[in-house]
Amino acid sequence: MSRCIILAGGYATRLRPLTLTKPKPLLPILGKPLIEWIIDLLVSANIKEIVLSVRYLSNMFKEKYGNIDRGIEIKFVEETKPLGDAGPLRLIDEVIGLDSTFVVVYGDVFSDVDIAKVIEFHKKCGGIATLTLVSVEDPSRYGVAVLDDSQRIVRFVEKPRREEAPSNLANAGIYVFEPEVLKYIPSDRASKLAKDVIPKLIEHGDVYGYIHTGIWNDIGVPQDYMKANFDALRKFYPNGFIDPSASIDDSVEIVQPVYISKNVVIERDAKVGPYTVLGNNVVIRGGSRVCNSVVFDGTVIDCHSYIEGAIIGERSYIGRWVRIESGCVLGDQVAVSDEVYLAKGVVVLPFKEVEISVYESGKVIL
Repeated sequence: MSRCIILAGGYATRLRPLTLTKPKPLLPILGKPLIEWIIDLLVSANIKEIVLSVRYLSNMFKEKYGNIDRGIEIKFVEETKPLGDAGPLRLIDEVIGLDSTFVVVYGDVFSDVDIAKVIEFHKKCGGIATLTLVSVEDPSRYGVAVLDDSQRIVRFVEKPRREEAPSNLANAGIYVFEPEVLKYIPSDRASKLAKDVIPKLIEHGDVYGYIHTGIWNDIGVPQDYMKANFDALRKFYPNGFIDPSASIDDSVEIVQPVYISKNVVIERDAKVGPYTVLGNNVVIRGGSRVCNSVVFDGTVIDCHSYIEGAIIGERSYIGRWVRIESGCVLGDQVAVSDEVYLAKGVVVLPFKEVEISVYESGKVIL
C-alpha cells in the first residue's frame, strides 16, 4: 500500500485569527508547517503517493507543495463545496480511484504515530477499517471507542458527555481503510466519518482500534496549537534549540527549553523562555521578556515589553513597554503601539493597529 489522503480543506474557524491568513495545516510547529510533520510520518511509512484534499485557501497548498521532491508524489483534489471529512473520500475515488487499501490522516493532527505499525496492525487484523486511538482526559471532545479483547471496536460514540463516556479511547484522526468503506459514505450530502460512516462500518464489518501511546495533539483552538509546539519542544529538543544563524547578545538570559529559528536577533538584557518558540527573523529588542509564547516569522518586539503565554502572528510589531497577558492571540501583521496593555485572552485580527490598552479579558479587536 502506498497511498494516503490528507484532509486539509477545513476553515478552522476556532483557530481564528491565525487561520484567517493561512490554513490550519500550514501553521508552524517549531518553525515547520504542521503538514510537513505529517508528510515526514508518511515518508517514514514508505507512502509513495499523497492526495491532498483541499478547499479553503487551496492556492497556498498548491504553491508550496506543487513541486515537492522527496521521493513522493503529491496530488490535489479540490472540493467545490464543503463535503465534511467523509465526502472528500468519495470525490477522490471519482477523480483518482481508490481501489486498494489506503490511509487517511486529518491535516490538523500533530503526532508521532508510527503509521507503518498502524498499517501492519490493520493487515494482521484483516478488518474493513482500523482507527488509531489515544487515551484522553476529556472524551467529550472526541469520538470514543470501546474495544473487545481482540481490539475490535464494538461501540463508537461521537462526543459523549464526559460523565457518560464509555471509555477514554478517542479517535486520533488516522485511519486505514479498505475500498469497501466508500460504499458507506453518503453520495447526496456532506458527511462525517465519525458520525455517518464509522457506526455503519462497525455494524456491517470488523473495525479495529490501534492504540497509540506517544505524542498526539488535535489542534482545534489556539491553546491546542500552543500545546502542540511545547509538546514538540519537550519531545525533540528537551534542552532547547538555537539556530547557528541567530544573533544573541551575551547579556541575554535564555531559560530552556526554547526554540530559536534562523536569523533571530535578541538584544541586550532581554530574557527568553522557558517554553518559547521564535520563528525566522524575529527581533527582540533590549530588555524585553518573552515566555511561554509562540512568535511567528518576522515579528519585532521592541524594548522593555513583556509577553507571557501569547501567540503573535507573522510580521507583527510590538512597541516599547507593551504588556501582553496569557491567552492573547494576535493575527498576522498586527501593530501594537508603545505602552499598550492587552488583558488576558484578548484576540486581535490580522492587519490591525492597537493604539490604546484593552483591559477587558477575552475582548476581540476587529
